[in-house]
Amino acid sequence: MKQRTDPQSFDQFALEYDRFVSLLPGKNTSWLTELGLKGERAIDVGCGSGHAVEALADDFEEVVGVDLSALLIDIARNKRSRPNVRYMVSDLCELPTETKFDLVYSHTMMHHIKHYEAGLERLRDLVRPGGVVALIDNVSDRYPTPPREAYTVPAVRDFPREVRRVGLRDAWFLLRFWHSTPWLDHLLSDRYLSRAQFRELYGSVFPGAHFDDLGFALAMSWTAPTT
Repeated sequence: MKQRTDPQSFDQFALEYDRFVSLLPGKNTSWLTELGLKGERAIDVGCGSGHAVEALADDFEEVVGVDLSALLIDIARNKRSRPNVRYMVSDLCELPTETKFDLVYSHTMMHHIKHYEAGLERLRDLVRPGGVVALIDNVSDRYPTPPREAYTVPAVRDFPREVRRVGLRDAWFLLRFWHSTPWLDHLLSDRYLSRAQFRELYGSVFPGAHFDDLGFALAMSWTAPTT
């Protein structure tokens, strides 16, 4: 009998996912770079294949990229290595908190964490006094898990625009990826907070945080107290 693949695992489509993110506008780093943060040390938890790590390496003396997927970390090391970048395979709950960071960043990872609030608290424990926690996660006000059509219909609708943006070959890849079984199985195994739930939960862990609505996701930035 064929063993069922964990739909939450990125290992089954790591190379395709790397290409997918590479073709997204701003490579999923636009909001982060617009914050204009600089400093000594930054960490990207759930870094995938390292797109945000690569962007942060220009503005921080040391950047650590962490992900649970060894295949994504291998891609990151092969494609997005810098002298001031270090990648590691680790679970969020296993990260030591003795080393503090000027920036703690995570993009669309938190909905994969079993204990959401504990995960947020762990991220908070990684930031130094006066440092910034910057987090993005998907939200859905209508369904905790949006239906398949929420992804496939926009992909078909936007195909002509994508052809103009990235060319026919890459637009065709994006369309096929949005319709691929492993990616859809992954998306349909996710559960998202609503916008109200996001603001309430994140605000309880990060009092006074600033929120930005990115459409399919909410972003939060919070500066840790200096005392």
